[in-house]
Amino acid sequence: MPQNQLTEREMLYDSIMTEKYVSDAYNNTVMESANQNIIQALQHIQQEEQNHAQLFFEAMHHRGWYTVEAAHPSQAAKQEVDQQISNQMQNRRQELEQKVQHQG
Repeated sequence: MPQNQLTEREMLYDSIMTEKYVSDAYNNTVMESANQNIIQALQHIQQEEQNHAQLFFEAMHHRGWYTVEAAHPSQAAKQEVDQQISNQMQNRRQELEQKVQHQG
């Protein structure tokens, strides 16, 4: 193999890393957009990028090049995550209600 040529494994890994970066960029842009049409278009593109990353992951995982450990969260950890999500949702709802009151 020529010295400067990437292996299949390296190309797949690079592709996954690129898709993660691109998806993160779309995520940030969606969070900072005010136009609902733009948000929906970006979310659609972001989902396509995530689907590509999933395909690359599956190809690597199938070949044994990308291994993951199974998660076994405890019940306490699950409850903690649920509580954090609930708190975040409540805080976000309050922020939105305050924003609506200030606009009205």
